Amino acid sequence: MRSVKTALLIQIFHSFASGVIGIIIPLIMEERRIDVVLIGFVFASMPIIMQFGRILFAILSDFFGRKPFFIANGVLGAVSSLVYYFAHTPMEFLFGKVTEGVKEGAIWAVNRAFLLEKSQGQWRILVYLRTVVYFAYAFGSLTAGFLAVLLFYEGTMLLCAFLGVLGAVVSLTLADDKKENFNMKQALHFLDFRKKEREFKIFLFLFFTLGLAYGFRSGYVIPYFLSSVGFSSEQVGLIVGAMILLSGLSSYIFSNFPRVKQLILLSGILYSVLFVFVGFSPLVIAGAVVIAVGFVEGMNSIGQEGILSKICEKESYGTDIGLLMMGLHMGESASLALSGILIANWGFSASFIPAAVIYAVFYVGSFVLYKEK
Repeated sequence: MRSVKTALLIQIFHSFASGVIGIIIPLIMEERRIDVVLIGFVFASMPIIMQFGRILFAILSDFFGRKPFFIANGVLGAVSSLVYYFAHTPMEFLFGKVTEGVKEGAIWAVNRAFLLEKSQGQWRILVYLRTVVYFAYAFGSLTAGFLAVLLFYEGTMLLCAFLGVLGAVVSLTLADDKKENFNMKQALHFLDFRKKEREFKIFLFLFFTLGLAYGFRSGYVIPYFLSSVGFSSEQVGLIVGAMILLSGLSSYIFSNFPRVKQLILLSGILYSVLFVFVGFSPLVIAGAVVIAVGFVEGMNSIGQEGILSKICEKESYGTDIGLLMMGLHMGESASLALSGILIANWGFSASFIPAAVIYAVFYVGSFVLYKEK
């Protein structure tokens, strides 16, 4: 259990810094008058870079162990924060996003697999992971605006760099199981779609649609939306932080919900309804709806983690999860790139409504395929 606690502590450092960066970077780019279309393309780079790194790291970690990638996450977290410290142009922010994407790929290639291995495949450990992610990210978001006022943007990035270094140091204490020697044939076997069951292949497509839906509202979109309708940077941080805090609370509340299949359907319907209306909402109501989205996303996360635990094979946890997330992040990159164009021409509703409609494909398909045990 010590290794589980250490991994969750590393996740806290990572998610807190990510929460801060998630608020600060869109506001910096808006303040420096970078066009929203360019912002969309800059943010679109991260999911795809993350996923290519993630699938590579996942394959390697199935042979060489998870510990090196926890360490790499911390080091890259420090590097990406320092890149943002100096960034002023779209290309400089793009370089920061690429570095951040590799960092995210490193930790998300191994954290779920590491925890599943250390807990003997108990899928609810993934719920605890998701809860930790939500609460740490929420706290980072809640404090981001105040940190920017207190430390300015540059000082805030230095704080995030320090957390990256701290995460790398703590990662050195992880107890990692010895893995087998690298075998190219075995690695390619894990990636061979022909060896996967039909259900797994269908979920690859469904996770792609999930990514498409997420991209229309993720990254810069919600902080930029809240700023555009009149909220200050501190208020944006508080609203997004409250949204993510409710996500963590909701995932904890529903972690023991016995009927995951029904939860997938209910949370999906609520999610779609909220995003149909949020783009048309006036100032105060918009903030309240965004916070409500957080509670529903926590419900969504329970079904998603349940799906991962049921369809991933024990001998290739890292690779299977990486394959599913590949589809998700490919979809997210595509819709993030498109979101800036939609927002610039037709407003935020043109991004939120596709998120609601496409998400319906995911939750209906998952409801049909998910099998309770």
